[in-house]
Amino acid sequence: MLTSVIGGPHRRCAVGAEEDVGALRRAVSRIADGQPGLRPGAGELVATELGTNLLRHAHPGGWVLVRRCGDGIELISVDQGPGLAPGALAPGAGTAVLPVRGGGLSAGLNVVRRYAAEFDCYSTRGGTVVYARLGTVDPGTAGRWRFGGVEVPRGGEGESGDAWAVAPDVAAEGLAAVVVDGLGHGPAAAVAAGAAIGAFAQDPAGELDALFRRSHEAMRVTRGGVLGACRIDPAGGTLTYSGVGNITGRVLSGARSVHLLDRPGTLGTQLAQPAVRPQTCAWESGATLVLATDGIRSGWNLDAHPRLLGHHPAVVAAVLHRDHGRLTDDATVLVVRDGSGAA
Repeated sequence: MLTSVIGGPHRRCAVGAEEDVGALRRAVSRIADGQPGLRPGAGELVATELGTNLLRHAHPGGWVLVRRCGDGIELISVDQGPGLAPGALAPGAGTAVLPVRGGGLSAGLNVVRRYAAEFDCYSTRGGTVVYARLGTVDPGTAGRWRFGGVEVPRGGEGESGDAWAVAPDVAAEGLAAVVVDGLGHGPAAAVAAGAAIGAFAQDPAGELDALFRRSHEAMRVTRGGVLGACRIDPAGGTLTYSGVGNITGRVLSGARSVHLLDRPGTLGTQLAQPAVRPQTCAWESGATLVLATDGIRSGWNLDAHPRLLGHHPAVVAAVLHRDHGRLTDDATVLVVRDGSGAA
């Protein structure tokens, strides 16, 4: 039986002045409160280091995305340049090599890395993304699949009308994933998205047609929404995808990029369920799946981000959200990578 891992919204904390670092620290303290996997004060310390680094080394500042995650919290620091100094990255890797010296950027990120159960850093001239998970290491990282997402509500805080979930199949090594966008914004959209996620969690291993039927019925008592879902069968070398509405999907493998196609319509807003037409494409060892709501502008590519797909999926999602996200809409990116080979 598959067990669903359900994502959650990030709070976007802007950092552009000294007082913003204090506001970030207080926000993290509230989010971290009661999480059993955290050392006392660890979240606040890491938040202070990330915020201070943004203020001192990024122009003009940046932001930190924060959410509860397992028994701890996830923090993702994002800026738009100028990037880490030459020599701060391992040759050909894009992963920060952070010798402790002085009180600068390297020293600050070493503090973050020391407290983090998971840490990653990606930097180009277009900006830097630092990922830190505090608490217990994500159990999902021990298997074939690695996944992560960025989900930011309109305005940067509050309830999100987007949602995502992933269900790895440990026995068969397959995976099911879904991204949903409730119509509009705010609490009512969040209820609609939650109804579809609940329908997915009932039987994540089931056929996609059955998922869309359950989701349509569950969303009929809400304002409705759009949904994209897939099942990956590594043994058969296939990914099967179905989508209703404007969820963007791509499969990336080496230089190959396959666009996943959706059907027009919305779920839950009419008596008859919109037509669903499954699409099947090749799935190769080491491939990456990206699903995004329309809060992410279409037409994106990773040409300006060499070796990005080798990084934590949440880092990939944060880069795409930074470069293509709309602050006027809920925006979500889910990234799933097959860790069985190099893409």
